[in-house]
Amino acid sequence: MKSLLHQKHYCYLLLSIVGGAYTYYYVMLGVIAHQGSFDVLEFISSTWIDNFYAKSLTLDFWTGAIAGTSFMIFEGIRLQMKRVWLYIFLTFFIAFAFAFPLFLFMRERHLKTKEKESI
Repeated sequence: MKSLLHQKHYCYLLLSIVGGAYTYYYVMLGVIAHQGSFDVLEFISSTWIDNFYAKSLTLDFWTGAIAGTSFMIFEGIRLQMKRVWLYIFLTFFIAFAFAFPLFLFMRERHLKTKEKESI
């Protein structure tokens, strides 16, 4: 069990890959459905207007994304990680489902490096 806990960063990396791939896949399906263009109004409508369930999921996502993004910024600065801004960029231009687990993966690697340096 202890070795599994030491390998948790790979779980974060897997989640990052899955989150990025599925987000990209569904955005591409939306682009194909709109004859090759990204329809911003359709995207907004599908997440905010369609029904209460969509609104619930959207607000849930945004609350978690804001908390997670804040964590990435503050934790990255606290740990003096390089290129913290990159995770924020990836959040907005790819997906939070990609950027946050990637940040957690890199954070774990950073912590392991610091741990080895202190020994």
